Amino acid sequence: MSLSLIRKGLDLFSEDIKDGGSAAGRKKPKRRAEPNSVMNRIGSNRVGVKKQVRRIHGTAGKRRNRATVKNKPVKSAIEEYRKNQPSSHLEKNLAYMLGKTVTAEAKVTEKIVLQNRGRQSRDRPAEEKKKPQEKSLFTEADFQNFQKEFFGRRVEGV
Repeated sequence: MSLSLIRKGLDLFSEDIKDGGSAAGRKKPKRRAEPNSVMNRIGSNRVGVKKQVRRIHGTAGKRRNRATVKNKPVKSAIEEYRKNQPSSHLEKNLAYMLGKTVTAEAKVTEKIVLQNRGRQSRDRPAEEKKKPQEKSLFTEADFQNFQKEFFGRRVEGV
């Protein structure tokens, strides 16, 4: 045995040795605590006993009432499924749109649309090019001379 163990043992029994085993000097034996008592559940270290007792009394009931994973409540799978289901907002949107009675003028809306178009060529409206009138190489007199020569007489109105 080590020397420190012998000293601790002697310190424990020093009072018994000094009294000489007299009955008057002996203390009453301590009652044993119940096997499931709080004092049996805490550690033997003297420091932090109150905190350990508070922790045992305070959180035992809460833990039993709800399921947790790392102190976070477990959510029901059915509730999560219902929450993530898409819902139709058609009725709300229609009521909102039909409730608006103010409309802008056509010129204003067209101006806004033109401003918001992109700057790329594909986003610009096609500009109508005016075709220049074709100029004939022949004059009206030339046509009449051709008719006279081809048909032999002058045809009017054609």
